[in-house]
Amino acid sequence: MFTNVIKTILILLSFTTFYSLAAENNDSAIKPENNTANIQAFFQTDDYRNVSLSPDGKHLALIRNHNDLPVIVIVDTKTMKAVNQIYFAKKDRVGRYSWANNERLLIFLSSKQRNKERKAYYGEIYSINIDEEEGEFIFGLRSLFHRGKLRSNVTEADFEKHLAHPKIINLLKDDPRHIIIATSQFESEGMWAYKLDIYKGKLETLARVDGDRLDHDSTRLSYLDSVQGLWRTTVDDENSVTIAQYSFADKSWVKYPLADATPNFAIIGQYKDSKQLMVKDYCGNDTLSICLFEPENKKLTPIYNIAGTDAGWLYFDDKNVPFALSYFDEYPQYKILDDSHLQAKELAELLARFNGYEMHVSWDDEVNGKALISLTSDVQPQVWYLFDRNTQELSFVAKSKQTIDSSSLQPQYSFTFNARDNTPVQGYLTLPLSKNNTAKPAVILVHGGPSSRDYWGFDPEVQLLSSQGYAVVQVNFRGSKGFGRTFKSAGDKQWGENIQYDIIDGVNHLVEKGYIDKDRLCIMGAGFGGYSALQSNIIKPDLFKCVIASSGIYDLELLTEDSELKYSRYLTRSVGAQNIQILHSPVHAIEKLKSPLLLAHGTKDDRTPLEQAEVLIEQLDKHNKTYQWLEYKNEGHGLFNSSNRYAFYEQVLAFLNKHNPVSNKQL
Repeated sequence: MFTNVIKTILILLSFTTFYSLAAENNDSAIKPENNTANIQAFFQTDDYRNVSLSPDGKHLALIRNHNDLPVIVIVDTKTMKAVNQIYFAKKDRVGRYSWANNERLLIFLSSKQRNKERKAYYGEIYSINIDEEEGEFIFGLRSLFHRGKLRSNVTEADFEKHLAHPKIINLLKDDPRHIIIATSQFESEGMWAYKLDIYKGKLETLARVDGDRLDHDSTRLSYLDSVQGLWRTTVDDENSVTIAQYSFADKSWVKYPLADATPNFAIIGQYKDSKQLMVKDYCGNDTLSICLFEPENKKLTPIYNIAGTDAGWLYFDDKNVPFALSYFDEYPQYKILDDSHLQAKELAELLARFNGYEMHVSWDDEVNGKALISLTSDVQPQVWYLFDRNTQELSFVAKSKQTIDSSSLQPQYSFTFNARDNTPVQGYLTLPLSKNNTAKPAVILVHGGPSSRDYWGFDPEVQLLSSQGYAVVQVNFRGSKGFGRTFKSAGDKQWGENIQYDIIDGVNHLVEKGYIDKDRLCIMGAGFGGYSALQSNIIKPDLFKCVIASSGIYDLELLTEDSELKYSRYLTRSVGAQNIQILHSPVHAIEKLKSPLLLAHGTKDDRTPLEQAEVLIEQLDKHNKTYQWLEYKNEGHGLFNSSNRYAFYEQVLAFLNKHNPVSNKQL
């Protein structure tokens, strides 16, 4: 491993105060003149990402993509000059990072998986001062070695501790030398909480959680402070929730039975006097709410909620006082909780200034210091600005995608309709640039999950399709998250039925309104979206001219039989019994398929294994159906290799052009 220190390089960023985002566009931005250039502009790795402000506001860190090599660049916020670049040689790559204190970064390394394109995090943390060339491995097997030799006094138990995935659960703001981590072990049962020395890598054991199948998804550990200590929330295979606090005196977990707690229960932090905890759960409401948890009386009390929409991120000041709540209904929103709060006033002013953008603000510890602002929209890839809270000036920091001309992007509009059973459903419509008001050829883009959702914002897939003359339709069908418990649970056991009907009803709604052409429709999706695209065509064989499915599920019964896949347990609960799985599996109804199919899958997909595509192809061949097969060697659930992404979308556009071409008259 090596790092390269560059003291004098000016980052290729502007730092002019701006008044409109349109005026900021990079002069080097291009409007791609062909599909290949268009695809690469949208789907190449971001030029910049993970921009973060140091706690004292004196430095910025960001990850720059340099020839597909992620490089952490450290910037002096006073001069906007780079003071260091940190990158790794050979197999190691910067995965993500975190500020540990004002002088030190924690870097979570990623390495290429064996026989896979995708890189993975294997639990190694590298710690380095922002002005140094070399740092130290402080967690992972390499932390037990120095210059290729095993450190003295290393035991077998040390190896066991470091064969784990660590997650930071508290940066210990008042202790710049230590952090608190939670680890999920590779080769032993249970989880651990440790205090970790970020300079020497020394571990101090705090607590253990016993049990099998424990990981960071099933068990969340939270360390608040020396008063509230260590907490855990565990969700078992039956979705039962255990909430407990660790007693350091008795070295045991004190459980707090909460009858109303759901798998969504999450500890956010302390509330003001430290006697109560801020948590997120339903707390008797239909939407995820911010609630107070009082351990003494084992009570959950909702204090902030949004009707019809799940609560999002809660903004705290340094005294644990919340002042704003973010949420996402059709568009990103904020709820100011205290109009008199200084940071709330400042946030309200920024929201007014950047109305029409999704905005995130991170403050330093000094009330009158600097803040980092992130902005994005449907027609603006992510861009960052440094905000001087004294002068109210903004300095441009970075733009995630340098070669995209924002003026060529098309806006994304929210629409609502009533499904056939009168259930209200929301979706998004993106129309191509056009000189007339005729109904447009369309691609129905189905999200995965299905308990995910589509959001308003920049989406490279949406914009690529729009640039080719297609309207893009996205429906947040029942079962999608974000709209409350009733709507989400309405998708249970509705695979192949009401979920599909919501999509079809949304399409019919836009056809009736004259936005899209009923004779020029294709449907596309990945994961559950791939399943849904195919199943929708089976239900309505004459509605779609073509189907595009990648990494899809096609035999539900086969997938649920694989007990090693967590996804299979979820499917058993959400799809239904074996007879329902068979009834709603596309492989058992291929004879109804009329439209040509573009089918893509990675050979190393561990979420929806390749055999899902193989059994589908067997049925397609048996029934003499028209299909095109794309197999991507060593790719997992999704395409990690940029050349594979480019190749896939070239095939997508060619397939659409063959089966659903766009004429000049339609534009």
